[in-house]
Amino acid sequence: MLKIVSTAQMREIDRAAIEEYGIPETILMENAGLESIRFLEETFGSLDGKRIGIFCGKGNNGGDGFVIARHLHLRGVDVAVYLLAEKGALKGDARLNMEIFRKMGGRIKEFLTDTDLRKHKIAIRHADALIDAILGTGINSELKGIYKTAVEKINEWKRFCLAIDIPTGLCSDRGDAYGLHVHADATVSFGFPKTGMMFYPSAESVGRLKAVNISFPPELLDKSECDARMLDGDYVSSQLPAPSPASHKGSFGHVVVSGGTIGMGGAVGLASLAALKTGAGLSTAVVPAEVARRFELGIPEVMSFPLSSDAFDETEAETLLEFSTGKSVLVVGPGMGRSGTGSAFMQKVVASAEIPMVIDADGLNNLAGNTDILKKAKAPIVVTPHPGEMARLLGASSTAEINANRLGTAKEFSARYNCVTVLKGARTVIADPSGKAYVNPTGNPNLASGGTGDVLAGMIGGLLARGLEPVDAACVAVYLHGLAANIYTEENDHLSMSASNLIDFIPVALSAVNEKEE
Repeated sequence: MLKIVSTAQMREIDRAAIEEYGIPETILMENAGLESIRFLEETFGSLDGKRIGIFCGKGNNGGDGFVIARHLHLRGVDVAVYLLAEKGALKGDARLNMEIFRKMGGRIKEFLTDTDLRKHKIAIRHADALIDAILGTGINSELKGIYKTAVEKINEWKRFCLAIDIPTGLCSDRGDAYGLHVHADATVSFGFPKTGMMFYPSAESVGRLKAVNISFPPELLDKSECDARMLDGDYVSSQLPAPSPASHKGSFGHVVVSGGTIGMGGAVGLASLAALKTGAGLSTAVVPAEVARRFELGIPEVMSFPLSSDAFDETEAETLLEFSTGKSVLVVGPGMGRSGTGSAFMQKVVASAEIPMVIDADGLNNLAGNTDILKKAKAPIVVTPHPGEMARLLGASSTAEINANRLGTAKEFSARYNCVTVLKGARTVIADPSGKAYVNPTGNPNLASGGTGDVLAGMIGGLLARGLEPVDAACVAVYLHGLAANIYTEENDHLSMSASNLIDFIPVALSAVNEKEE
């Protein structure tokens, strides 16, 4: 799986390449420029006759830009560099590459004021592509002065824009920006993608992303630390071994799903059926009696067990725990609702259950204010909050606060409460107590409809019943969940998918990853 790194981790890779392997920084910069040109050629084909404008800062990101400019100039491409600093401000390899380009007759325009930029706006606006080689990962505050104006104009002119390493203005460690930033059509990232590029809203400004190796030794990349890994189909298929020919329904576990107050019983039905579709052998809905009576007719594959009321109090917790004895997995929360007794119910179940548990939806909301009970769990727990639920669990001020640092939030929650965390949303994050984390690339806005989260909870439960480790069950379920939505969207549209449609496409997603393995 592709690694995703923080700024500090990438700097350590750079340092090790230079100091331990003896690779000159000049070579790294040269290869960065060459890989960027290869990407341009992949995008445009031949660059003959193209006009390209390169915005360069005074640091190493600008140095990469001058390498690009030199090689394009050698190929006869009409290229101009717009330097957002005085030439004398450049140092080291950035200065070296600027001087080579200048001595070869390359065009360099210094933009020190807004007036300087306005003088050349007509030429810039007629470029076929603009390259952002302004600041890279070296930014930690809002853009000011000529940097701010240049970025405003790059966005305003709406030419194809390629960002070098990371779009200027984005935070490389979080999924937000420092305010104004470049909206790139594509980004070439060196070594590994940076953490902040992978999450929305920043990911939208990254555009098409390609990570390239600029001569880092493979063993250095293999041993390097990372913030997270990007899930892929190879990993997912490796976690789904073919069943034995002698298998029977008891071989694949029994999932118990509890929740479903009157009016919200469908949530339990979705989760229960999703567990079966993901491979569980048996699935039982433990729900209030009035809801239970409907299951045999509505979802014949799912068994039901009645609670005496829909209060979800400590007495019903005892009933659920007794029924769950000897079963494989417990999924709690879909359609449960929030009541005065819900907190006591959840605390009793969490503290006493002896089988792996998935806690979703109102199961989580009923734990808000009593989250420490997770530390007392006897068996592994997977929690599946969306940002709003996570904000309630942590007492955060808003969902925006959670989304600004999705990876850090998930990792912190898992470490603090000794559970696997699935922080849902665009680019869902999965984290485990050891500090490992994964980012999911699949999924689309069709998942923004009621019930799709219940489907995910059931899928995780089904994979746990099959015997997967909690973090693997969560990762595989999240990937397949998003893939099923992607396949539906490719075959239908971007608006109409319901949770029931999603369940129908789980087998299609399973087939897709298995075919890739073959």
